[in-house]
Order: sequence, then C-alpha cells, then structure tokens
Amino acid sequence: HQQDDDDEHIKEIQTTIFSSTRSIFLTKSQEIIDQIDAILDVNDERGEDETTDNDNDNNDNTNIDPAALSMTRTTLKQRQTKIQNGFQSAASAKQLLNPDFFNEMPERRSILLGLTNGVLYHGKLQSIHIWQILQTILPELNESFVVEQEEDTCTSSSPWAAACPPKIIQRNIPQFILDAGNQFCDHQQMDLLNNNNGVCGNDNTIPIPTNIPDGYLGYHEMIPRDTSTDPLSTIFAEMDALMTLPESLNELEQQLSELNDETKKINQEIQSLWKQVGGPTQDRMGPNGELYGIQNECFSLIAGKYEYELCIFEQAYQRDVGGKKKTGTGLGSWRKMEIDESTGERIFRWEGGAKCWNGPQRSATAYVTCGAETKVLSADEPETCKYVMKMESHLACDDIYKRLNDL
Repeated sequence: HQQDDDDEHIKEIQTTIFSSTRSIFLTKSQEIIDQIDAILDVNDERGEDETTDNDNDNNDNTNIDPAALSMTRTTLKQRQTKIQNGFQSAASAKQLLNPDFFNEMPERRSILLGLTNGVLYHGKLQSIHIWQILQTILPELNESFVVEQEEDTCTSSSPWAAACPPKIIQRNIPQFILDAGNQFCDHQQMDLLNNNNGVCGNDNTIPIPTNIPDGYLGYHEMIPRDTSTDPLSTIFAEMDALMTLPESLNELEQQLSELNDETKKINQEIQSLWKQVGGPTQDRMGPNGELYGIQNECFSLIAGKYEYELCIFEQAYQRDVGGKKKTGTGLGSWRKMEIDESTGERIFRWEGGAKCWNGPQRSATAYVTCGAETKVLSADEPETCKYVMKMESHLACDDIYKRLNDL
C-alpha cells in the first residue's frame, strides 16, 4: 500500500504549479529519447558498409553523429532521474507531513517551522526559489496564477509566465525576494522570445539538440545558493557561523584523541619504570630499591636428595637433584619482602604453590641475614608443605645490623 500511496502523491505533486516545468520536461524529453532510440536502431540495421537511398535524405536527425546522440540521450536520462527522485522525495515528505498532525495541536506548527528553516538552510535554496515557493502557497498569488494559466493557450510557454511580473501583495515579503522574482521574469521573457526552452512551435516533433543547456525544455537544474552574492545568505549568517563549529570540534576531538594516546603511552612508561624500582612507595623493590640488583635472579641449594631454587619476583621450586632449572614442584610465587626492624633480618615469602596431598598449598619463607654474597644456606620443612630457608645477602647489612654488632 505504501507504493500505491506514493504513486498517488506523485501524481498529485506533478499537477502542482511548482512541478509543471518538471512534468513538461519528462514528457518532452522522453519524446526526444524515443526519436534517438529509433535513429540508433535504424543505424544498427544499416550497418557500416550498407548504402541505401536514405543516405541522400536531408533528415538532419539521422545525420547526427551516433556518439552525439548517445550523449544527448544520457544527459536527458540523467535529468529525468533527478526529477523523478525529486518527485519521490516530495511524495515521502507529503506522506510524513500529514496536515492533520499539525492542525490538531497548533503548538506543533513550531515543528513545521523548524523543518522549513532546515530545508531552506541545508538545501541551500536561492532567493528565487523562495519567490517560486511563495507563488505556490500564498492564496492571493496561487489563485491568480491558476486562472491565468488556464487562459494561456500556449502549452509550451513558461508555466511561470502568469506570475510575471511579480505582484505586490499585502504581505511583508523582503525586497530582495521580489528583486529575484523580477530578474527571473526577465530571463523567462527572453527565453520565450528566443524559444530557448525548445518546447514552443507548431511542429509536434521536437528537433534533437546537439547539446543540452540548462533551462532546456523549461527545466533548470537546482543550483546551490551562492553564499557570497545571494542576499538570503545574510539571514543565515549566524547559522553558518554555528555550522563551522563541528569542523572545529572535529579538530579538537582529533587533538584530544592524540593527547589521550600520548598520555596512555606515558602512563605505560611510568608503570614500567615504577615496576623496575618497586612502585611509588618502593614496596616492591624494598627500601631504597635494594632488591633492584637481584631482581629476577635465582639462588639454589642442594639439601639431601632435593634441590631448592628461589627466584626473586618469580617462583620457588623443589626438584630432584640434577633436574632442569625453573622446573619441579612449585613452592609458590613471589609475594613480598618484609624487614624485621629489631634485627634487620629480611624475610622473603613465596605463596600459593602446588597443593600437597590432603594438605595445604606449598609455601616457602627465606630468612636473610647479613653476608657478603647472596646465597641459600639451608632448607627445611618444619611443617607439612611449609618450607623454611636461611639465606645470606648484603641486603641485610644495614644500619640495624651495624648497631647490633657495634660496627
């Protein structure tokens, strides 16, 4: 049903004053296209080498270069498509803008006013387009236009002839709109005198043109408003200024995106540096970053049939002697370093290791005292799956150690 409704709306729109030039163009241009198709078909039947009596005809149309005919046909088809698309858009608008919707509640007319302004602005309509629209919607102009059109016997004259010269009415129409109408009427009169629209004439057959100027068959293609010369642009000057904001916003958004990327990169570098030195409070690397020198290093000890391996910031392992490095039963992952403030002893902790059978997860704790070299001295399992090691390291040779040992 939607297509049927659109077809009905299109038929109605094609009978309006504003659409008359377009309807005429569709009809007349199709006649020319049919002529071109017939000529091209005849040329195809003749063939390049065939000679007939028709070669001596004085028919100008059949002697036109086929390439020129094809180009003319393409141009006419393109303009037909523009007109048909315009009718389709107008039909859709008519379907959506149901008058009953706006008549039910007068306050809704503000919506219609906003839509109108949007079309005028974003459609870049010229002053002359406003004048033409007024001819079709103002009763005092529309009625006289229709009457004079009915009295016009030259069906090929401009449909706007009855509106010329522009009439003065009791409405506040800007002078520049009337000036645009006067200029338009002058052009229409000139076209009529020169028969530039290609429609007037006693012959029912329209000559095939070799070029298609704007205004041919009375149809002028829509040209966007020239913002530098059309007075209508002054009305929309403030809107033009506002419409430049999106471009500025796009530039600012691009700059913001680039700054965010740069900030993210800097934060990643900061996090990497903090990771190396132990974070802002140096908790990870210990006071004064003392673990930095042994980070990710591993220290091993063989005790009985097992070898124990403790890796700073990594894992702790228990394996059979001779096993591969960093393999075996996991005794836990590095958890933290603590300091016994009374003795200066460092305590390394690994937690969350492999679960014992019917017992807890394995863990390892290393008690580190002062020594010239960082090494594991002993390993024991005082409780099930809880391993205790003793180590020496220069890390424990701090001020507390010096004070306790009178050094």
